[in-house]
Amino acid sequence: MKRGSSRRDFLKAGVLLGAGALVGRTGVLAKTSRLFVPDTPDVAIFRGDDYYANTIRAVEALGGMKRFVGNGSTVGLLVNSRYIKPGTFVKPEIVIAALDMCFAAGAKKIISLENVTSSYWRLSGFSKNHSEVVGGIENAGNGFRRVKIPDGISLREAEVRSDLLECDAYINIPIFKQHEGVKITGCLKNIMGLTSSGTNDFFHNGSDKGGGYADVPFLSQCIADANMIRKPDLCIADATEFITSNGPFGPGNVSKARKVVAGTDIVAVDALGAGILGYNPADILPIITAHKHGLGEMDLKKLNVRDS
Repeated sequence: MKRGSSRRDFLKAGVLLGAGALVGRTGVLAKTSRLFVPDTPDVAIFRGDDYYANTIRAVEALGGMKRFVGNGSTVGLLVNSRYIKPGTFVKPEIVIAALDMCFAAGAKKIISLENVTSSYWRLSGFSKNHSEVVGGIENAGNGFRRVKIPDGISLREAEVRSDLLECDAYINIPIFKQHEGVKITGCLKNIMGLTSSGTNDFFHNGSDKGGGYADVPFLSQCIADANMIRKPDLCIADATEFITSNGPFGPGNVSKARKVVAGTDIVAVDALGAGILGYNPADILPIITAHKHGLGEMDLKKLNVRDS
């Protein structure tokens, strides 16, 4: 796939220079060896109105996309793109930046794990000038595989997208927004975009206390259990414009923080997102249960956070 030399040179020169010693694999089923770059933050935040550039800057602060995506690899992107109300979906500029960086890092194939549709790209005029890179992402299809979760508490098995288990690198791209049940949607909650309708029904109706949001602790535990299947290699979260009420569908009150957040710790990224939405991470049950599972650190004071 050919791209303009100016953007390609910008990506290679300014973003993809992370280097260092090879370290072990991340995640339960992660396949990509990652490059460790000394003194990189656990979470990086960049703010401003250029969401494309700030996404690149945030990933660069972590060591660059080459830290996560190997040459010739298959990358799975989980993008929260299902809704159309203002403040309910990830800005396409952020996803396009991720696509550009993945291809520049040497990705052979990029798969949309939740099947981003053409209508999503039309939500932003930015997509029109990047049709070539947008056309480079493939949909995952409808294939699911049942997997066991030995350490799950409420969820002991789940049907998940087969491509999640097979891709070399897994990048989670949620939007932070209010959620009527578990208070916030973020990286952890985004896992429900990878599970089948039957598994999602169990999340909401598997408790003997009733369906829907009748048993939020059960729902929260299922979310944490599902994230045991595979931890993302990288999280890129949209905190640019988001609903603070009537989530996750909207319409709701919209707040604008103009922030892009990137990190390697799924729990830490959500803890930071909770703060952006005005919540204490210690009050968000999916964060608490995921932390107890050992999926990440919820105390941001223990982490290296770069806020630019």
